[in-house]
Amino acid sequence: MPAEMVLAAVQVAPETTELREFPLPEVPSDAALLKVEAAGVCGSDVGGYRRMGAAPRILGHENVGLIARAGEAFARRWGVKEGDRVAIEEYLPCGHCDLCLRGEFRHCAATDVHSNPGALRYGNTPITTSPALWGGYSQYLYMPPATVLHRMPDHVPGEQAAMALPIGNGIQWAVVEGQAGPGRSLVVMGPGQQGLAAVMAARSAGADLVILTGLARDARRLEVGRQLGADVTLQADTEDVPARVREVTAGKGVDAVVDTTSAPASDMVPLAIDLVKRKEGRIVVQSLGGTIRDFPIEKLARKYITVKAARGHSYASVELAIERIASGRYPLGLLATHCFGLDSVDMAIRSVGGTGAAGAIHVTVTPWVTSPN
Repeated sequence: MPAEMVLAAVQVAPETTELREFPLPEVPSDAALLKVEAAGVCGSDVGGYRRMGAAPRILGHENVGLIARAGEAFARRWGVKEGDRVAIEEYLPCGHCDLCLRGEFRHCAATDVHSNPGALRYGNTPITTSPALWGGYSQYLYMPPATVLHRMPDHVPGEQAAMALPIGNGIQWAVVEGQAGPGRSLVVMGPGQQGLAAVMAARSAGADLVILTGLARDARRLEVGRQLGADVTLQADTEDVPARVREVTAGKGVDAVVDTTSAPASDMVPLAIDLVKRKEGRIVVQSLGGTIRDFPIEKLARKYITVKAARGHSYASVELAIERIASGRYPLGLLATHCFGLDSVDMAIRSVGGTGAAGAIHVTVTPWVTSPN
């Protein structure tokens, strides 16, 4: 009997995908298969799409779906059964180091694709690694023993369920790392899906003041930011951001800055240092590119600022994100702007990158539905 086939969108060259079929793999006792309902397009997919790894790969790491098949050991480990709806993390960690045992899978050496060429990670592992189904832009996804999953309530729309990881990032960066909460203020740089998630997280945590910055072309996203809880929005290319922040804070500056932009750190870190108030501020930086010449180390030390990298999320932050999504308290429909089928993955990624469909914020790939847009 011929093997059942799986359709997937495969990146075969920089900014190039093609539809391919793969055999549906056998599932051992300690593994499972996910029938992908929706896969969010992350901003990191845009950069990844412009490059090409060692071999073709299936992108997509913000994945939610139904467990189609589950081995006995896999089901027992996670307390799940076939038909359960779950969101899965991009990390495929070792599961037994001290970091994994604390739910910090993002830091496990087994997931570090930069220092460990053989590391497995959804949306990054090539199709030459059996059984090939390592990305969400596919009808099915293979879940090995290292899979990290979260239960997803059935009532949550698929395009919102696929936001679990970016909203988890917002909670991690704004609240856990940036310490947003009652009596505290922060600036969120960048009104993309991560920045808007950080705004929502800070407001939910009770921050006294949330300022969101973007560019003039981001007018609609800034408006969405206001509806998600930003008290003030600024256009960095038409306004003097440091002067406006001083004005809004009566000259004090803010307690924290969360940078979610793709601008070089050489531009954003000195600006963030200027925006933070005099003592014990925090800066969380996603931008890593660029050499900072004449780094203002004296100013950093004098203000007693802590600088942290915005690198992924903990297990706990994703659990909180799912609770926020499932609550229905937030207008997440404003973020869910576009859905595309496997036949239009190229357009989905380009839309997030600003060269495809206009007005995109959070874009979803739905592998079982032909592109409606």
